[in-house]
Amino acid sequence: MDGIAKELTPLEGWIAQKIDVDKLSLPALRDYQNRVLLTRLNYVKERSAFYRELYKDVCVSEIRCLADWEKLPLIRDRDLREHGSRMLCVGQEDIHRIVTLDSSGTTGAPKRIFFSRSDQELTVDFFANGMTTMTKSGDKVLILLPCVRPGGVGDLLARSLGRFGALALKYGPVDDCQKVIGLMLKEKPQVVVANPVQMLLVAYWYRNSIKQGTTPIELQAILLSTDYIADSIKERLTEIFQCRVHEHYGMTEMGLGGGVSCSALRGYHLREADIYWEVVDQSGKSLPVGEYGEIVFTTLTRDAMPLIRYATGDKGRFLKEPCSCGSVLPCLDKVKGRLDSPLDLPALDEIVFAFDGVLDYQGTLKDNILLLTVYCLEPGHKWQAADIEKVLPYRAKLEVQYGIRPYMYQLKKRQISLI
Repeated sequence: MDGIAKELTPLEGWIAQKIDVDKLSLPALRDYQNRVLLTRLNYVKERSAFYRELYKDVCVSEIRCLADWEKLPLIRDRDLREHGSRMLCVGQEDIHRIVTLDSSGTTGAPKRIFFSRSDQELTVDFFANGMTTMTKSGDKVLILLPCVRPGGVGDLLARSLGRFGALALKYGPVDDCQKVIGLMLKEKPQVVVANPVQMLLVAYWYRNSIKQGTTPIELQAILLSTDYIADSIKERLTEIFQCRVHEHYGMTEMGLGGGVSCSALRGYHLREADIYWEVVDQSGKSLPVGEYGEIVFTTLTRDAMPLIRYATGDKGRFLKEPCSCGSVLPCLDKVKGRLDSPLDLPALDEIVFAFDGVLDYQGTLKDNILLLTVYCLEPGHKWQAADIEKVLPYRAKLEVQYGIRPYMYQLKKRQISLI
């Protein structure tokens, strides 16, 4: 896939239009963001009980430029859990959708993220422009993400595709690989959007069907989202489907959409007209480009529940080099997982999924020994458990389980438990 010519990300022209300039430049973008940020600060102080209390000792008149933005405190996951409804800047009658995210622990209130109709339209607009990176009018796009609920990620994506004449094939999360492959053979989509590990499961079943004489599917691109995306998974999907594999970075707090890789397939161009991005150190101060820190964002255009300096807990950095697609937009490097994770799960992903046939894993860290269960589709691979153990960056004992069936596959979030 490296021989394909690099095309300018369509986000550049979209953002230029949104900030009302003929040609996008970084100074013009920063000037726009600075003006909107100051307006947002006054907006939340006037309308939100939470922000009034948070900024009671902050002199807003002293926040004059982007460099001053780090004077404001960070907000975090716990603020959403404890004070989410107090962050609202509109009345309940203006709330169009509420997304509830359960606590990852055994206790704690769930997060509730509120969106107005116009907030969700912003996401549809981003999806519509971001998807033209890999698809065009007349193409079919198979959506293997939740599609049932109005306003959910699959529904918003389907709506966005219709805006430029692409056809959405709304399926939902993978529940039956044979059914998914049958649909792909029948409809012949140009693009598939999916969770990375679920797409890997489909890929291995597809590869088996090709060995049995099935006519290959000619995909143009795969877009992976909703989880960390290991390069080893991308390489496997590229090998099996012979197409580009793009990445999307986003979370519900961002409005489901954050950034998408361009034709260069390195890092993400971000929805800079809707969100201001920072990478900060432990004290909340912005780090130089190229240094790793915590990804922080501020919503610029959201009405219902604006988030000001929301610390994501994700580890990342901005790339120093200009993107080879030719865009002036900054490029966020691949996110390196969670800062609070006891182990480097992205590093484990890269290692474990590089072994052909591995579909998932769960583990426990006990007495500094990693007890890892690896799930595979079937025996017949060329590696042994000891081959994985010796390349892991921890003392490890590995168990391999086979027989992942093509249906009713309930993917659990990969995690390492501590004992």
